[in-house]
Amino acid sequence: MKSEDLDYKSLLPMISKYASKGRSESANYLNWFLENIYRLDETTADDCICDKQNDKGIDGIYVDDNSSEIVFFQSKISQSPGRTLGDKVLKEFSGSLQQFATKAQIEAVLNGQANDDLKRILSRNRIADLVSQGYNLKGVFVCNSERDDNTIEIEKHLQDISIFCSSDVSKSYIDFDAEEGVKGEFSFDVSYAGHVHVQIDADTEVFLLPVAAMELVKLDGIHDGVLFSQNVRYSLGNTAVNRSIAKSVGDQDEHKNFALYHNGITLICQSAELAGSETLTVKDYVVVNGAQSISTFYKNKASLTPDLRVFVKVVALKSNDLSRKITINSNNQNSIKPRDLRSNHDLMLRLRSEFEVAQDKYEFEIKRGQETDSDKVAISNELAGRELLAFDLNESNLCHQIGKVFDDKYADIFGRPEVTFGRVIFVHEVQKLVAAALEKLENRPMASYSLTRYFLLSVVGQIIRKFPEGREFLSNTARMNIEVERNAILDEIPELLVGLVVDLNYEVKAKDQNFDYKKDLKSPTAIKQLASELFQSYEKDFLKGRAKGFGENFG
Repeated sequence: MKSEDLDYKSLLPMISKYASKGRSESANYLNWFLENIYRLDETTADDCICDKQNDKGIDGIYVDDNSSEIVFFQSKISQSPGRTLGDKVLKEFSGSLQQFATKAQIEAVLNGQANDDLKRILSRNRIADLVSQGYNLKGVFVCNSERDDNTIEIEKHLQDISIFCSSDVSKSYIDFDAEEGVKGEFSFDVSYAGHVHVQIDADTEVFLLPVAAMELVKLDGIHDGVLFSQNVRYSLGNTAVNRSIAKSVGDQDEHKNFALYHNGITLICQSAELAGSETLTVKDYVVVNGAQSISTFYKNKASLTPDLRVFVKVVALKSNDLSRKITINSNNQNSIKPRDLRSNHDLMLRLRSEFEVAQDKYEFEIKRGQETDSDKVAISNELAGRELLAFDLNESNLCHQIGKVFDDKYADIFGRPEVTFGRVIFVHEVQKLVAAALEKLENRPMASYSLTRYFLLSVVGQIIRKFPEGREFLSNTARMNIEVERNAILDEIPELLVGLVVDLNYEVKAKDQNFDYKKDLKSPTAIKQLASELFQSYEKDFLKGRAKGFGENFG
């Protein structure tokens, strides 16, 4: 990404996917920033934003428990190319942060005339209590313009505010379409403790050496992500792993022990040549394991010391196939997720095999980075798990916690005989119908909120099960594995969803001004109550002949 890609005319198409949320353009830009630069998941990013009139100069709030920080965001979009930031808005933002410096001040905001979104975020995250517990306040200012002399001067005095101008955003953005790897040479100092050299075969050799973090941050391609372009999971942004690494980097007394805790970095190159006992020069290189570490070192350059070293495995080879295998099989340290650990589990392999053998329209993706067929509909096990968690287990309130899918809920979701490829496809297609129906939900931010989709998917599942024919279909794996049988049920669902969305509109309107759908959709009690209200409305319409069902008798 280049800075000019953030000019107003170029920026609008990039943030257009957020327009349906009914927010301002600056809020849409913040939403994009939170997902792509700050690397929050879709639901968490949505939960942060509170951009409305009388927001006290705050567009978003995120609680970072790992760092004991409360991060306040403000976002500004300039429509004029070449316009600079200045210092006025930064001074105003600094003043806005002071409104939340103490518990008493936050309670005053809650009791005042601030907009409801801001109050809900403050209450939902217990911001007043966290401030009283000693959490630090941090500001992040996001814009699409550039610094000028006034910006640079005031930035020296705003220690608690990080500024992301267009150049900062473009450097932090990882372009997934970037050219693979860095073209050029880089020399590592191997004089510190020597190295281990293993000649695998005529075309492949490996070097293992301890490298100072201060050297690693000088590698080309960190800014634009080219250095990590073959890394399956890239740097993964503001994750717990990155924050943990940053914390270790900040403790300089621990730098000498860092290599003992770290699993190492893997760098693949076209060639590697030793120059005596001093340097190892690599040519045309890419980091396939360790993007998180190098990115975190880069962002914390000021804290690095010569004592902070990690082991780097340099693999010089000429085989693209071997390079690909190394890339896929290398795991970033401590970033192995439950999904990764389950990818070779029998349940996942069985489902993938069913998809491969039984039909040719869909495929089952069980690993991050797995290559998929562009001619088929790819359904990831992550998405399928969420959909089954909502549709079958009626726990849509947990669908934003992806760890649940592959951890404590894994057996409940996938370890059932009725979970075949046909069920995964059916539930996925129902979810797509739900997403389309939500276009008619009048509360646009709620319509685009991911848990709303899973909640309505759960309600559809509950209604189908109220009919004998519906229950029989959902328990008959042979029928669910037949496309025409699935389509017969799917054809009835759009009309059902029309009524459900109309009823949901009424229910939302009936709520008082303190209604917080982001909080309620995570509450088992609240979603059970809301589902009950929708079901009662549907039951009345069905008994009056205004709604179709999935069998002759109701209930």
